[in-house]
Amino acid sequence: MRILLSALVVALSTASAAQQPDAAPAPVVGSPVAVSPGAPVQGVPVSVSTGTPVQAAPVSVSPEARIPSGIRGRLTDAVTGEPLVLCSVKVTEGGSASTETDLEGNFQLALPPGSYTLRFWYDQYVGVDVKQIRVGEGFLQQDVALKPVEGSFVEELVVMGTVDRKSEGGLLLDRKMSNTVSDAISSEQISRSPDSNAGDAVKRVTSVTVVGRNVFLRGLGGRYAATTVNGVALPSMDPDGHQAPLDLFPNSLLSTLSVQKTYGAEMSGAFAGGVLGIETNSYPATLQTQVKLSLGGNTQTTFRAREGFLGGGSFLGLGMERPLSGLPTDKPVLSNDPQAESVSEGFRNVWSSETLRGLPNGSASVAVGNTHSYDGGRALGYLANVSLSRGESAQTASVRNFRFDTNTGELIPRDRYQSITGGVNSSLGALLNVGYQLDPDHDLGLLTLLSRSAESTAQHLSGYSDNDSGDFDSTRLKDTLRTLSFSQLRGSHRFGTEGVFTLKWQGNFQLTLAEEPDTRDFQYVENQQGVLQYREMANSGERFFSQLSDQGGGGSAQLRWSQGSLALTGGLSAQVSSRSFDARRFQFRSLRDEAFDSALLSLTPEEMFAEDHLGPSFLANESTFNTDRYRGTQRLLGGFVSAELPLTQSLRAVAGARLESFSQRLDSDSPFAPGATPSAAREELQPMPSLNVIWAATGEMNLRGGYSFTVARPQFREIAPFQYYDAVRRRAISGNPGLVSSRIHNLDARWEWFLGETEVLSAGGFFKQFLDPIEQVVVSANQGDLGYRNAEAATVLGLELEARASLGRLNPVLSPLRVGANVSLIHSQVSLGAGQAVSTSAHRPLQGQSPYVINANLGYLAEATGTELTALYNVFGPRISEVGFNYLPDTYEQPLHRLDLTVSQRLGKSLRLKATATNVLNQSSVFTQQGAEVFRFRPGATVMTQLEWSPL
Repeated sequence: MRILLSALVVALSTASAAQQPDAAPAPVVGSPVAVSPGAPVQGVPVSVSTGTPVQAAPVSVSPEARIPSGIRGRLTDAVTGEPLVLCSVKVTEGGSASTETDLEGNFQLALPPGSYTLRFWYDQYVGVDVKQIRVGEGFLQQDVALKPVEGSFVEELVVMGTVDRKSEGGLLLDRKMSNTVSDAISSEQISRSPDSNAGDAVKRVTSVTVVGRNVFLRGLGGRYAATTVNGVALPSMDPDGHQAPLDLFPNSLLSTLSVQKTYGAEMSGAFAGGVLGIETNSYPATLQTQVKLSLGGNTQTTFRAREGFLGGGSFLGLGMERPLSGLPTDKPVLSNDPQAESVSEGFRNVWSSETLRGLPNGSASVAVGNTHSYDGGRALGYLANVSLSRGESAQTASVRNFRFDTNTGELIPRDRYQSITGGVNSSLGALLNVGYQLDPDHDLGLLTLLSRSAESTAQHLSGYSDNDSGDFDSTRLKDTLRTLSFSQLRGSHRFGTEGVFTLKWQGNFQLTLAEEPDTRDFQYVENQQGVLQYREMANSGERFFSQLSDQGGGGSAQLRWSQGSLALTGGLSAQVSSRSFDARRFQFRSLRDEAFDSALLSLTPEEMFAEDHLGPSFLANESTFNTDRYRGTQRLLGGFVSAELPLTQSLRAVAGARLESFSQRLDSDSPFAPGATPSAAREELQPMPSLNVIWAATGEMNLRGGYSFTVARPQFREIAPFQYYDAVRRRAISGNPGLVSSRIHNLDARWEWFLGETEVLSAGGFFKQFLDPIEQVVVSANQGDLGYRNAEAATVLGLELEARASLGRLNPVLSPLRVGANVSLIHSQVSLGAGQAVSTSAHRPLQGQSPYVINANLGYLAEATGTELTALYNVFGPRISEVGFNYLPDTYEQPLHRLDLTVSQRLGKSLRLKATATNVLNQSSVFTQQGAEVFRFRPGATVMTQLEWSPL
């Protein structure tokens, strides 16, 4: 590793230097050969318009001068003779160098003597490969004229017209020309990794970490890290979560994952850590079919014993029972009601987990797409993709909860127990993307996305509880169904002379559903005689049912006028959403009359609640809370204007302002429980200015700076008073209707050096000042319950470093090797204000913020044999998972070092075999309080084998 790091440093410090040979054969130019436009040429400069050779004269250099060798030339339009600016020139064989033409169409590549193949391409022109160019000492002159694609703009797009954002090189070019600071990972990079979905893949991006299902951007999570699909914000489907479910997006549906780190006026004003943008796959230019099959296992699960339960694990939730049907919908069902016995008997009598044998994990996906061109510049493109997956998991964790002794200043163990969890997850993803081009200036597109997952988990906890003054044994059986449906109709239209006006619009509709059809909790506690008996308290002998529905829709339109490098843009947007959440709880209670046999309390739950005992001894009683139902509505209206201003030939500024009107209302009231419930309502009108300045110091180097003022608004889950039970940590989590929006000042600066098509070196810094930041904190020192609070203020200061390079810069022999790394160093400080009276820490970082995040990768690609190897490493610094309260210390999640390996081998023209190993080090996840361990589990290592078949 030390050698590799040294090699990377040398490569970056000699960014564009080439090796200089002592001697080399004279340049050789092949005989004239007539070719068809766009055809590969062997050693011959070609005019694409005529197919005839053009002059290619070697530059004579004396051996004593020791001038570096390579290829230089000029690219022009074959019809007009005008130079082609920023045209891509890439060495595809013999090396890995690449560059772009300057404002006069000139390019230069420093290369050691040898034989090379160069690829020239430009938007809306036919690309050309020039093969077997012999380079000796000095520079060989290679001029090429590219022919414009005949016909319409549609054909240009299909053949050569747009940057391929699915490729690593295309994303870097997009980043280079962007108005804002951003980072991204392409589907090409994802394919090299073992990541199976968006939640796995996004942690490869600079400053990104994943905590459970939540993404943390620059150390900020929850409402500080918004998620969008094709520019539209998605809500969370988890009653106790904040973010859109990234695990519902399999990698087969992904084109790019991008993180916008500086704000632009065209974006929604809810911006803090950044915005994670999911771009779905678009249709291909030619007919493509792809079939993927994978099979693998986990060291903790596959062919080993795991927890499960009868009826759990049904594929995609098919066949899951809904036992609430037929119950009264306007009043609670109490044990003294006439129908209480029939209701009790209607529940499926399954409460206990059982030991199952873990099966291998597997997935399958099929994709087909094409583009059809017609007369008159019309074209129709489509992509259809369907993916299925099923996986099992197992986790054994040791858990300790503490209380703080104010006399000794020590932590005293309160609970000590073991948690054993087993689960099975199945998912379905389907995407249809259709695009139609009416003529060269008018495009329409329709995207429909469906994602559904079903998860069944069984948790068994056993150990000692201080609150119960003895041992306890508890079980939770849980089924979860989640569905996401997203549709978007969009259009792009160009008007005026040479298309100086561009109108873009989109309309969208989304529906998210989440359901827990029958979650069962059962607990035994030790009595004074040392016998475990049924505990008749909350979250014991209880069945929980919930349904969440979140639907929304809206649209946006923006008009852009551009003249040369000057551009003005304005737009309007509207997005509305409504959420409904309904939950009901039923607890089985004993009828403590004179005939009651207390020995029943020590039976298994299935024996205890057998039909013979329902009525005489036990009955279900509704225990629904008055906060178990809420309705929420949200409306966001926005308008913006921005201007791209060329200050000098290499310096431009993008200034903008956005005005947003935001309203949110939430009402909580259940017909199954009495009592008043709190409500929340807010109206905000917020202006948000932004300024981004970009200086193109050279053709390959940018300096960026930006300032913006944005907001972070509380989400429905954070203001809903609904109480959710965390069975593993034995605590409750609830919302806070009194939360207020956070306001954020953002400052950013970044230096970028694009060394080659897939090579970059960058360094950046950022500063954020928060007013009223929202955090998840402990609100009960005795029970450890969690809630949400506004702190007074906070600051975040960070440094981001990134490098990607080919080791071919050191020696051509090392060209198949590429290395990359990104490092984030972040410092944050919270000012608690009035909250200091109950908070334990006077000075601490923001909850969830890591002081450092490191990603590194090493890749090997042998194009001749089709072999590719990749190693990826990730680690994050210790971060607060729970903020301490009333002397109870903060809980920290300790660093976890993760190493993933991927091997891919091409088997003929249509087949590829891929093997992956994730979390090879198999370290334990550890959480501590004041150095004392509170939670530990080992996630296990996973191995997968995938076969990919692309017959066309």
